[in-house]
Amino acid sequence: MRILRRGSRGSDVSEVQARLSELGYLPGPIDGIFGVRTEAAVKQFQRDRGLIPDGIVGPLTYNALFQPGPQPDYILYTIKAGDTFYKLSLSYGVSVDEIIAANPGVDPYQLRIGQRIKIPKAPGKRHTFSAWIPYWVQQEAMAVVRQHAELITTLSPFWYELTPTGDLIVYPNGEDSSLIEFSRSHGIELIPLIANNFNQQLVSTMLNNPTVRQHHITTIVNKVRSMNYEGIEIDYENIAAADRYLFVEFLRELKAALAPYNKKLYVAIQAKTRADEPGSSAGHDYPGIGGAVDVVRLMLYDYSWDTPGSIAPASWIRQVLNYAVTVIPRAKLEAGLPTYGYDWGTSRSSVTYDAAIRLAQQHQAQIIQDSQNGPHFSYTDNGVSHQVWFTNAVNFSTFVDIVNEYNIRGISIWHPGGDDPQIYTVIQDRLE
Repeated sequence: MRILRRGSRGSDVSEVQARLSELGYLPGPIDGIFGVRTEAAVKQFQRDRGLIPDGIVGPLTYNALFQPGPQPDYILYTIKAGDTFYKLSLSYGVSVDEIIAANPGVDPYQLRIGQRIKIPKAPGKRHTFSAWIPYWVQQEAMAVVRQHAELITTLSPFWYELTPTGDLIVYPNGEDSSLIEFSRSHGIELIPLIANNFNQQLVSTMLNNPTVRQHHITTIVNKVRSMNYEGIEIDYENIAAADRYLFVEFLRELKAALAPYNKKLYVAIQAKTRADEPGSSAGHDYPGIGGAVDVVRLMLYDYSWDTPGSIAPASWIRQVLNYAVTVIPRAKLEAGLPTYGYDWGTSRSSVTYDAAIRLAQQHQAQIIQDSQNGPHFSYTDNGVSHQVWFTNAVNFSTFVDIVNEYNIRGISIWHPGGDDPQIYTVIQDRLE
């Protein structure tokens, strides 16, 4: 290898930048240019590893960067204005004494803005907690995420869409650097999502054309590597039943292409209660998908669509899980759970928890509490009858109890922002 220092350029610089970022250091953009920020990140890495902090990547530093071994049991954190060890202990769920012990020589009463410290990782829970981040409410969703970062295992921002040629469209707010840096600085796994916008033909064209399919796989792998994501999530819905085995083959090929880089493959799949269930979920072959990927997220919501009713009845969730756990390893299964609701009038419109509460107050409607099916109420507006069904913490507690009972991997929510804030208390207190 060549010696890398400030001013160096090339793919090997990108490789070093990506590895530094993966380990929690902040080298700046992964652009193949060894600048001031990359040099500072190298120096901090060298200090943490007991190497001479000269900012130069020679053989010793390179080997230390890329040597196999266990992941650090701490998160690297950069001190900001107003930070104290006490505030950080509350945010990360560890004691002040643990933070002090992890940072010998650091005076907790003389913290400096920009100073790097180690925060021990809190003991992990048995179940994971992930959040999907829709690009159209990304700012609102991340405001909630920032309040509860210590609970979150994985963030999956809704950032990409498949094109007919197998390329990727980047959605508005996609590849947001502040979200990326936040997830990395808080030790949160970042698994962005690729969608097909429910377009069946789009996926079918890609699956049935080997050239386009391979181009799509290569494009995904290149994107994951260049952005240094921990992996990628495929959310291709309404797949034709005739394409279900080709979809599994595509996932196997994608997983094989990601594996050399230790990147994970997540897949979101539509809920069904049996293998031959008709409808838009027919193209999702549960056993094949479960065997091909690292994590399977069941979309356990939108049970009621055309007519008013529960977003996610507890009885239906149990039926889906009763089938899923027989064909997909429990350790791979996440329950995708709603935090929102719908207002059915002349048409259906989405409502957040906050909006539902305001509607009920505005129309003086009595909310019927239902832990199994979700709270709901009716009102009349300009002569039009409405029914509103939504999700609150009481209803969400039932979801969490079911996840605990079935002992699957964990949960993922759609989505933070406008949801009942007590949901996070439920997750903290009840998710085992």
